[in-house]
Amino acid sequence: MTSRSGTTFRVASDLLLDRERDALAVGRGPWSASLRGSELDDIAFDGELVLRSIRFVVRDQDWKTLPVIVDAVDHTTSGLHLRGRVGDDGEVVAWSLSVDLGASTLRVAVRAEVTAAFRRARIGLIVLQSPALAGTELVVGHPEGSTTTTRLLEHVAPHQPAIRIASLAWTGDRIATTARFSGDVFEMEDQRNWTDASFKTYSTPLSLPFPVALAVGDVVEQSVEVSCARVGAAEPAEAPLATPLAVTVVPETERVAQREVPVSEPVEGRIGAPLDSVVPTISTSVSSDPDGGRAGAVAPDTITGILVEIDPTNPDWPAILDRAVRQAGSRPLDLRLVLGTGEEAEPVLRRLHDAAVPVVRVGAFHRRTHLSEVTLLTALGDVLRTLWAESPTPHPELVGGTRAHFTELNRNHARLERWTGPVAFSITPFMHDRGGHQLVESLGMQAVVVADAVRIADGRPLHVGPVTLGARYNAVATTRASAGDSRDPELHAGFGAEHVPGATDDRQSAEALGAWVVGSVAALAVSGVESLSYFEATGPRGLVAADGVLTAAGRALGWIAELSGRRRIAVEIGGVSLGAGSPVSPGGVTAIAAVDAAGETVVILGNLGETPVRVVLAGASEPHTVDLGAGAVVRVVMAGSGS
Repeated sequence: MTSRSGTTFRVASDLLLDRERDALAVGRGPWSASLRGSELDDIAFDGELVLRSIRFVVRDQDWKTLPVIVDAVDHTTSGLHLRGRVGDDGEVVAWSLSVDLGASTLRVAVRAEVTAAFRRARIGLIVLQSPALAGTELVVGHPEGSTTTTRLLEHVAPHQPAIRIASLAWTGDRIATTARFSGDVFEMEDQRNWTDASFKTYSTPLSLPFPVALAVGDVVEQSVEVSCARVGAAEPAEAPLATPLAVTVVPETERVAQREVPVSEPVEGRIGAPLDSVVPTISTSVSSDPDGGRAGAVAPDTITGILVEIDPTNPDWPAILDRAVRQAGSRPLDLRLVLGTGEEAEPVLRRLHDAAVPVVRVGAFHRRTHLSEVTLLTALGDVLRTLWAESPTPHPELVGGTRAHFTELNRNHARLERWTGPVAFSITPFMHDRGGHQLVESLGMQAVVVADAVRIADGRPLHVGPVTLGARYNAVATTRASAGDSRDPELHAGFGAEHVPGATDDRQSAEALGAWVVGSVAALAVSGVESLSYFEATGPRGLVAADGVLTAAGRALGWIAELSGRRRIAVEIGGVSLGAGSPVSPGGVTAIAAVDAAGETVVILGNLGETPVRVVLAGASEPHTVDLGAGAVVRVVMAGSGS
């Protein structure tokens, strides 16, 4: 399977959604694509990837992506015709989508009819382009007929790279592509902001008011026409393809099996020189599920701290804080406060101070903007200095930034220019797409994002996290959740992420998520990053399941945490240096290495692929042969490397 960001390996099956496992390979003439549910992915012309995806999406008033269900896929003489429905708890939209493949043009058209009234933030087609196009010249055609020539930024663009789009034209390695849009005005955003591996062109500009009420019988019709020509050749006239070239649709698993080599050759790995970064400290968040570790499950001992977010307007904040203190044990808390004013923090901080609870850092974020307004940080700093003036325990470090995605830091960092302290932001790979391919591709985008974050921080330390699969709260909701009037001092219903749709994902316990964690740390552990925080301590979003079983992610993070503060060592797999630039090899192997306190090189390897890999490690001592099963993660100690 070819990833939409360009890597070639079959993603471990326990990371994939059903629609990805059941993907169909579609081809006609020079065109090829993958149909994953309702999504037309990996669109290539003459063997060159020209688009990552064309999709029909519906997002409700709180920007939740509603499930698009396919009821039928019919073959036509020139492509496909799909029919289905959209809805979470019952149908709200009935839709049909046609895909027509010609000699040089691919056309995708959708018709969607509202069958139950609802309020939408977005409805229509989106087009995804590869992040490899960063730096490429883009010609933007506008509805009135004018054009603008721009260039996609190498750095993650904080705002829309293109607006008022009627067409886009760009040139790849061998293919010149033009995409024409109809049915609405489109604009583009850089989805690398959310660690999606794409530039996204979507309908209905964000400058227009939303959400919008849709009534029964309302109809949306849109289309995207993609025309391709080989560079240097005259654009061929559209003509019927030869009759034997009918559309072919086969399961991707069958297509891959036909070309797969039964036994792969061993992959050479090499341990190199020390890097300019150390392994950050590794923490996790307090458990937000009803059990909260009551059944006896605890995070690995090597995890250095517990992160807890507290909103003092939530009547259950004392119970949440007490749970965090209990789960932390002797470990310090990383306290993140959601505030309206700095003075709101005083009861929370006083409770911790009076109980002599160790607090390593305190972050402050405005509950409306999710940002650390400088006035808020100044006020909180005054509270901290007053409380800890004569305390025997160390003064907590004050942290600014955002409790939301890198997007908010990227767009608003000018508001923090007067802030000279550490900076924080969080990551979730599932903001727009819950697919396993997106999960794996987000690793490379995490490397892009953290490089830009280091640039923005400009010498200020970075704290990245929480890193979670699903969002732990909805940062873009148009309806605001109330803190509630009822108290639950025992937290029997859980709190926070426990009540957020999409926060919990079954892949939390997947074996291959351990390999994903290795890739994530390899991407994020660059010079300037002091701490990383992943998932929750226990429970359905935890490092340890409620029954006390350590997940693969928990095992991998425990191993990595043992190396906190130790200098990273370069690792090369299959001729590719893994780390900040490329955390995953083309074959799906990821790794992180450091010299431990005993002077031994410890290498943690993960296999994100579905195919077992044999890695022969050399460079630090005698060669080690490591067999990595599908989705496996292993720890290797190579003695005799020195300090």
